[in-house]
Amino acid sequence: MKNAVQDLVVSFFGFVSSTLTAFLLWKIEEILGFSIYSFSLWFIIPIGAIGCGFLAASGYYLGSVLFGHRPSKMLMFNMVLISISTFFMVHWFSYASIEIEGKLLSDYISLIDYLKYILQHQSMEFRVHAVKVGESGELGSIGFFTAFLQIVGFAIGGFVVYGYLSNLPYCTSCAVYLKSKMKNVRYFGSADTFAKMFDELIDYFKNSELQNAITLHKNAGEPEHFSDAYLIATLHRKQCTKCQQNWLSFSAHKKNGNEWNEIEDVKVSKFYAGELHD
Repeated sequence: MKNAVQDLVVSFFGFVSSTLTAFLLWKIEEILGFSIYSFSLWFIIPIGAIGCGFLAASGYYLGSVLFGHRPSKMLMFNMVLISISTFFMVHWFSYASIEIEGKLLSDYISLIDYLKYILQHQSMEFRVHAVKVGESGELGSIGFFTAFLQIVGFAIGGFVVYGYLSNLPYCTSCAVYLKSKMKNVRYFGSADTFAKMFDELIDYFKNSELQNAITLHKNAGEPEHFSDAYLIATLHRKQCTKCQQNWLSFSAHKKNGNEWNEIEDVKVSKFYAGELHD
């Protein structure tokens, strides 16, 4: 029963963020004549809709963190559906505000007919490095396909929020998300030095000697970035604000050109009931 009530409360936060997002997108489109959610990469990746779906579902994140509620599978469907509904709310705001000779558009046509007209008569702009290089004519029936891609984008944005919340460290006993207490970053220019540190660190994790892991990591490598550094080792500690249970995680990144790519094989984390000092 408690989970069901929390689902409802968090859903209310999601509904508010979705409605505000839809209103904001409608206003921007009305003022600037450009719909952010329609932006896409290579015509088929609805990057704008994904970002807007993420924003629409941000209320779920806020509600979940405030009330310490990890979203259930049912809430996941709710988040995705609310994100999708944002797409339709944007068009509803436009539909509900248009007047023709002093009468609302809704006095003449239904919302469904309005959507059909809008989708079939929309056009696309083509840009390279933000510079307009061309424009299509009216899309006709292809407009339904672009709308479908945008709806999928909104859904992906909602699911991303769910996935992020589901992967955050969470104290099941106290029903709260853990609070960050320490994040220590060390830089390495030698693979051998890094490997030696990592082998010892893994042993400490396996034996639940997490204080030793913290001390080892703190004294390894260099605290500041230097020119030959190509490995980053990060140790992150979070803690339950109620029972003081700790969660310690280790991750590493390797330099590849100008980017730092995460090394998935070395990720490790563990909960620990004892005290830890940074």
